[in-house]
Amino acid sequence: MTNERRSDEVGVLVKALDILDRMATDAPCTVAHLCQHTGVTKPAAYRILKTLDQRGYVVRDDVRREYSLGPALYGLSRAARNSTDLVRLARPSMQVLNDEFGETVNLGVISHGQVVYLDTIESAQRLRSTVQLALRDPVHCTALGKAILSALPIVEAREQLAETDWSRLTPNTVRSVESLLADLARYRRDGYALDDEENELGSRCVAAPILDGTGRPVAAISISAPTPRMTDDTVAAVGRRLVEVCAHLGNVLT
Repeated sequence: MTNERRSDEVGVLVKALDILDRMATDAPCTVAHLCQHTGVTKPAAYRILKTLDQRGYVVRDDVRREYSLGPALYGLSRAARNSTDLVRLARPSMQVLNDEFGETVNLGVISHGQVVYLDTIESAQRLRSTVQLALRDPVHCTALGKAILSALPIVEAREQLAETDWSRLTPNTVRSVESLLADLARYRRDGYALDDEENELGSRCVAAPILDGTGRPVAAISISAPTPRMTDDTVAAVGRRLVEVCAHLGNVLT
């Protein structure tokens, strides 16, 4: 990428942020008002607003031709406020689970069809499952992702799945939305989800969602281990324990 192109792209970002800053104080705003107070040209403003509208960061009143801040920004604000508290509050429970089962414990959220790992406590055993913080995995083949999807309305789950990368990571990776939705119904009933060597051969993972006071999932906690140690009986025991721990965390976060 040339320096000139990089400068242009940064410039567009600055203009978009200027528009959002102005809307934070003046919304609802017309395009003319935004251009007058930000110095952004009308063609650029229309392009930026169209993109922001598509991503939910602004909403357009078609009758009044005015723009307001959108629900995606509210979600970011809530996430920024809660993420630090979430990691801090979840860490003691994660440590208890790590001590109890001796396996790797992960905390994650989903974003645009991907799981983002916020925190992890690795197993002390030589043969163990590991992840890197800020690593992103496809939502459909991870226990964390499936646990959160199972707690979402079907429409929202489908929206997340529409953005995921459906590459087949192992022979066990689910290949279709309808197959996964059928699995989600079972996970919703049980309260926990399973990654049965779908993301990585030789590793099984169990996860349960953390729900807020309205019943919406804010994150999930998983326990992952090499397949020989994560037997079917262990999966059931881990699942039940995760449901208990995540229910407690949901009450604390409410």
